[in-house]
Amino acid sequence: MSSASPVHDFVLPRLTALVDEAVAAGASREVAVAVIIDLITSPRFDTAAPDPETDSAPHADWDRSANAPLMAGGVIPIGAPAIGAQDEADFVRPFNPFRE
Repeated sequence: MSSASPVHDFVLPRLTALVDEAVAAGASREVAVAVIIDLITSPRFDTAAPDPETDSAPHADWDRSANAPLMAGGVIPIGAPAIGAQDEADFVRPFNPFRE
């Protein structure tokens, strides 16, 4: 496999040899590739600076602390409703597409 990029052609055989060496040392190929991806995307190698114009503003639904309560659909679940309590399912009528 070749590309129009000389850097691609330079790096690919070295990465392939690195993965093959890790496999020969007893690591699975999937683990070796996952570790390389983890290392390459770490701050030491990932030099792409985030663009503040495309970054979204903090929001309570996804910018949460470790101690924040669990939320499902923006609502804190409080457990199962009491037996016999009305909910939205009490107002849903069955739909039969074959009825005329």
